[in-house]
Amino acid sequence: MRLAAPDETADVAIVTPHGRDKRSLDEGSLDHDKTDGRAIDGFQLTARERDVLALMAEGCSNKEIARSLGISVHTAKFHVGSLLDKLDATGRTDAVAHAARRGIIEL
Repeated sequence: MRLAAPDETADVAIVTPHGRDKRSLDEGSLDHDKTDGRAIDGFQLTARERDVLALMAEGCSNKEIARSLGISVHTAKFHVGSLLDKLDATGRTDAVAHAARRGIIEL
């Protein structure tokens, strides 16, 4: 998978649970340091954590997540670890399953 250039038509768009397309993620239109105010089971996910979770649900590795979001692999691992903690998950698959059960993402 590769990202389409700004002047190139994409064959596919990755859509996050909140309806933002992949291009909006790449253009940095999200405020990644703040939550959207929605509490889920007593905690909040940041916009960036939701982006990472959506990519995890698609089966992306840390390296693929990093490339897709324009962050380092270390930062991607940090976000994945944060999600595992917040969702009380034992692994990536468990995190996606917990998120789906809680209505955070749709599979």
